[in-house]
Amino acid sequence: MERTIPKDVQKSKEEIKEQRIQENIANWQSGDTPLTSLSEAQLDLLYQIKDIIDEQYSQISKVEDSSYEDKFTNGESIEMPILNTNHDYIKWMVKVENEMKSENLNEYLIFYDKLKEQSSECEALFGNAETTLKAVEHLHQEYQEVTAKTDSLHNLSEQLMKYQKQLKDKKSNIKERLYYFRLFHSLSDNINHFSNNVSNEVFMETLDKIDECMDYLREHPNFKETRNYIAKYENLLSKAVILIRRYFNDIIVNATKQVTDPDNKANLLSSDGTADSLNTGESAFALYYGKFQSAAIKVKPIINHIEGKLEKHNSYKQLLSDCQQTYFAQRSPVMTDAVAKALMELKNKHKNDHSVLFRSAALFIMQVCQDEATCFKYFFVEYSSQLNEYFGILCQSLYDMLRPCLIGIYHLEVLTELCGIFRKEMLNDHIQSNETLDRFTEIIRQLLQDMEERLVFRTHIFFQNDLMSYQPSPGDLAYPEKLEQMENIAEEISEYRTESRSSIVSIESQEVANINTSQLGQFRSYTGNSPADLHGMWYPTVKRTLVCLSRLYFCLDREIFQGLAQEALSICVETIAKAQSQIAVKKSPIDGRLFQIKHLLILREQIAPFQVDFTVKEVSLDFSNIKTAAVGLIQNRNKLFTFSSNNALLEFLLEGTPRVKEYLIDSRKEIDKQLKASCEAFISHATLLLVGNMLQWIQKAENCLRVSKQHQENITPLREQDFSRPQIIAGIISIAQRNIKSKIPEIQKSMQLYLANRETEFILFRPIKNSVINAFIQVEHILTTAKYTVEDQIMIGCPTPEQMNVLICSVSLTAEQEN
Repeated sequence: MERTIPKDVQKSKEEIKEQRIQENIANWQSGDTPLTSLSEAQLDLLYQIKDIIDEQYSQISKVEDSSYEDKFTNGESIEMPILNTNHDYIKWMVKVENEMKSENLNEYLIFYDKLKEQSSECEALFGNAETTLKAVEHLHQEYQEVTAKTDSLHNLSEQLMKYQKQLKDKKSNIKERLYYFRLFHSLSDNINHFSNNVSNEVFMETLDKIDECMDYLREHPNFKETRNYIAKYENLLSKAVILIRRYFNDIIVNATKQVTDPDNKANLLSSDGTADSLNTGESAFALYYGKFQSAAIKVKPIINHIEGKLEKHNSYKQLLSDCQQTYFAQRSPVMTDAVAKALMELKNKHKNDHSVLFRSAALFIMQVCQDEATCFKYFFVEYSSQLNEYFGILCQSLYDMLRPCLIGIYHLEVLTELCGIFRKEMLNDHIQSNETLDRFTEIIRQLLQDMEERLVFRTHIFFQNDLMSYQPSPGDLAYPEKLEQMENIAEEISEYRTESRSSIVSIESQEVANINTSQLGQFRSYTGNSPADLHGMWYPTVKRTLVCLSRLYFCLDREIFQGLAQEALSICVETIAKAQSQIAVKKSPIDGRLFQIKHLLILREQIAPFQVDFTVKEVSLDFSNIKTAAVGLIQNRNKLFTFSSNNALLEFLLEGTPRVKEYLIDSRKEIDKQLKASCEAFISHATLLLVGNMLQWIQKAENCLRVSKQHQENITPLREQDFSRPQIIAGIISIAQRNIKSKIPEIQKSMQLYLANRETEFILFRPIKNSVINAFIQVEHILTTAKYTVEDQIMIGCPTPEQMNVLICSVSLTAEQEN
């Protein structure tokens, strides 16, 4: 039913609409707040439309004007009404004015009609818009109702889906939990089915499933049948372990029987290099290792699988340990017998060459250990302590075989060579860094310690027998004849001196010369190039000492070597002193002292390259305070039982305790000390040889002058005494000058023969020269003090120090020219 709208209301609405339209038209393009914002392109378009409209309206107005003008031009006259009265005229004028006004408003009227038409269209459009709006509101209301129903249905569907998902999850959860319980029977069937082929992949997958089920059940102890099924799975696992152990044991026992078969005889050792021995070695290797390698292929998969599951269950650890124990129980007797047999063959083959025996045996055991480690890895991946124990058994065979041989070695050369072999070849960095050779390294170290103990023991015996108890032969003490003979030979073949000296050097002396060759340059040689420098001319104890030390230096630890070196050098110095005494008795003190000086210089120079400290600490007890304490005890007998701090017995116990004193003995300093004493003795003897009578007279004269000062009366003046008459003194001085001229060349020749070093000779001869000059200075001083007259002094003819210096220098120069 349509609603009726009153006319006044409708009119007011129309007025309101017109007013709104007019306002909208006025504000359509307002500069401040336009109802619509037009772009520049749109404005240009509107302006073009306006221009077109203006042109059209202007053309219409022009046509009307032209028509109107044409009326006048064409003679058409406006009809004039009859005007009788003013009132008619006025009325006509009004009418004309209205017509003119209407003609002027014609354009606007047309526009007004168009606006009115458009207004009616807008009203119709407005009505349609209201109708549409109502329809949209109705549609929106219906949409809200439909949306509410749809949301309700969607929520209900989601709840149903969620409930369905929960049911599915519960179903899958129950199925998953029941899976580990239902799987038992199928796993048990697999274990029974593959009991004879445990290396099958299905069997190994079965073990994985058993572990997985047990882990799951342990993680969920609240399940009803968890304990029962855990026990079932453990029993099933124990059954599988027993099957694996039995299978592994059968394989290893079978391989061992093939190796120990009497028909398969092969020697593990083949070292002579012949074709037969090589073939035998290959067959032995194939027998002892090929059989086990073939057996390992059968059990390797399951063993590797077990080794990867050691953290899962203790049964796997025990199974692996049992398998390894079975392996070593079968392998150890076979290899122990084979190794012992091979070692005995080596011992019999090289019984006269200990170096080859020890080296070959050690290399053989090392190779066996490496081969056994490889054979062990055929079966197992993880390293085992049982393998280390097994290596200990094999290496103990080496120790048991070499230890008796070591006890029977008496020569230092062999012992030092063996120490060098074991220290350099068997204990190098490559061997020590190899984990499989740890027990081999331990046995080698133990043997090396035994060698060092044996070497130290034999060294002490060597010191006693070959050094301390050495009895020199006449040829050993034939000085200076040996040196003179060697000097003559050297002069005869001087053009081949280098070759001759290298041929004379013995093999043993080369060991001394090779000690730290790169370090010898920093030590200046004071021994020169005399025949005594040849190693063959050294005193035997010196050569033996240096050769012994050179061998021990590379074999023993530093501390042990220092103790032995100190003892050896002390004994050597003593033997040199004994030889010096014998040479001095047989030849002359000069030869004895030069022999001692020369060999002490050799000894000091040859021990310089040893990079060790020759200082040894010795401990002793000092009982000197016991006597004083005992005297105090006897003197204070009445205080033996007093209860105070002055108790005599307590003081005796405190003060009478022996004191421990430590002494540092430096062999180098001892050699220097002996060298200094020998040089001083040589200088003193040479001085006595040259001016001995003069020194005796000087001593008597000084005693006489000393007595004359104390007793000035009744004392015969020195110049009047028989031994101090000018003629006697002149004879003494003359004898001294003759000795200087004749014996200084002999002394220098001996020094050159023994020392052959100008610097050393100069150092040693300068004190002799100074002592001789000082003797003449003392004589001159005594003559002046004793108030000898000028005639007496002229008769005596005592030379001045400058004259003696010139004399000694001229004699020395002449001796050098003769030489």
